[in-house]
Amino acid sequence: MGFVVYKSSAGSGKTFTLVLEYLKLVIEDPRRFSAILAITFTNKAANEMKERIIAYLKHLNEPEVHRDSAAVLFIKPELLKQTGLDESEISRRAGQVLSMILHQYSEFSIGTIDGFI
Repeated sequence: MGFVVYKSSAGSGKTFTLVLEYLKLVIEDPRRFSAILAITFTNKAANEMKERIIAYLKHLNEPEVHRDSAAVLFIKPELLKQTGLDESEISRRAGQVLSMILHQYSEFSIGTIDGFI
């Protein structure tokens, strides 16, 4: 997979789109998390993206506890459609990715352009 650039105005759903794409990639192959680099313009956006990914992975791993969360209501249906995996496999892999990220946090590469350069 090559580079993908998302460009649009504020409030248009870029962070949601980036988080969904990130989750799709890591749910398909949990080891992939350390090979993904996401770059944003601001520290605030990078931190928000990291926080959402971690929260959504937790919610996907425990969908019965978080059934009203955005991850379960909006992300899970997209992952079901785009990956072809069933709900239990998505839940299992979300937990696996979450554990890998938390144990290898320095390889969770989401940052700013300045930080990258």
